[in-house]
Amino acid sequence: EPNCAMFCPPDPCEGKKSLDCETPKCTTRCEKPHCMLDCGSSELGCKTVCPSPQCQWKCQKPASCPKPKCTMKCEVAPSCSQNTVSVPPPADGMETVGPVRSAKRSDNKWIVGDWSRCSTSCGNGNQTRHVECNAGLDHYCPGSRPVSSQACSEVSGCDFKVGEWTACSAKCGPGKRTREVVCQGAKCLGNRPASVAECVGRAPTCSQCQMRVWGGSDFNGWEHSFAPGEYSSIDLEFKGLKCDDVSSLEVVGEFCEAEVFEYGDFNKLHPGWSAKFVQGKYNAQDLVARGAKNNDISSFKLVRDGTASPTDHSSANNTSKPGRDIVSKAADPDTWRSSVSSLGATVSVAMAFLSCKSGL
Repeated sequence: EPNCAMFCPPDPCEGKKSLDCETPKCTTRCEKPHCMLDCGSSELGCKTVCPSPQCQWKCQKPASCPKPKCTMKCEVAPSCSQNTVSVPPPADGMETVGPVRSAKRSDNKWIVGDWSRCSTSCGNGNQTRHVECNAGLDHYCPGSRPVSSQACSEVSGCDFKVGEWTACSAKCGPGKRTREVVCQGAKCLGNRPASVAECVGRAPTCSQCQMRVWGGSDFNGWEHSFAPGEYSSIDLEFKGLKCDDVSSLEVVGEFCEAEVFEYGDFNKLHPGWSAKFVQGKYNAQDLVARGAKNNDISSFKLVRDGTASPTDHSSANNTSKPGRDIVSKAADPDTWRSSVSSLGATVSVAMAFLSCKSGL
């Protein structure tokens, strides 16, 4: 059988290739020779005669067998352009089967896709795109390879970070409140939320006005509570307050002010010391520091500035509690005197007035 001898040049398209070689099958089939003894007419001369066997050649004769057919196929059809690749001649002892073929590249170019979305929706990021040469390898395409990655900046996802509102700057009435507003990025779309707003303070003490008075020791011992009003020595004695034993007091209310006097007639007839107290707690030392001397408070006025009130809770803290007596209105001296007279205790009560510097 003839051999399939050929020279396969390298693939000019750099792709995968397969070799398909068809070798013709040339075989010879001969019958077995039939031999016989042929002595002829001679009695002594005999010989074996073997006539030529009958043979069949599939290709007639081996010398006339056709040459093998060899073809080369690229698995991926290339797009070759511009240049013609010459196939080198076969090496010594090898034969080129069929005509020499050439491969030609045509229309090679860069295939560039669309840019991807930015890797972040707020701030600096990166975006990519697909880039390839349609001829397979980059060096077959003209020019430099287009960039496939670049920096990007996006603000569509940037938003404002808003903090909590602060407390109103005013405890009572109109004020301001603030909050932190920060853009989480280089730029935020839309309107910036407000960082300052008006407010109205409504602390519980805005509508309150009350004074609590203690005797014996600071904020301990006997205790009485009073609503706004004027309280003379007669009113205080009627309530059971020991004028010369006041050790401490507390004023409750943002718009509340207490003025205490040395004499029971608010120092109208007798000059004496007076002291004013706004919201807060005051012990014996505080009383002295503000001018209230000798633990002796014979009368006082508790006033609330109603024009400055931001609320309408006028009835707040105006109820009695166990152990306390809240006076919402100063007692009428005439009514008190008539009550004492009816009980026949005028003399003893008059002595009590003198102990509180009634000024009578």
